[in-house]
Amino acid sequence: MGRTIITLISKEQAEVGHRFKVLAVPDDCLSCRLYSVCMGRLRPGRLYRVVEVRSSLGQRCKITGGEMAPVVVEELPLQVPIPKKKALEGVVITYEGECKGCEKCPEDSALSPGEKIRVEKLLGKVLCRGQEFVLAEVTPL
Repeated sequence: MGRTIITLISKEQAEVGHRFKVLAVPDDCLSCRLYSVCMGRLRPGRLYRVVEVRSSLGQRCKITGGEMAPVVVEELPLQVPIPKKKALEGVVITYEGECKGCEKCPEDSALSPGEKIRVEKLLGKVLCRGQEFVLAEVTPL
């Protein structure tokens, strides 16, 4: 199980098993009094799954006006191309961002060069700009 975080999401999305990806943090969120317990706990580009829904306290979203629900979410592994020489399940490596410009490359907001990652599962070979990589599920540490 990945790292768990308590956060707020819309009541409509607050179902165990619901998956979502944070694309970006809207500017209006930054000045919201709920930011630190809502979007402030999530990272753009990362994938999350709801593992527990807690009782709502009636908080409302500053942007949508909709009711928000407190939930426990699990951060899901990212799928990232890594160099073949680093492709070994269970190892912790430093992500260097060697893969650039193909559809499988992670967004800069999801994973930054220099970040430590654990290789969880190898998924197969991929090509990026003529170079061969291994697509892997990784967990940022």
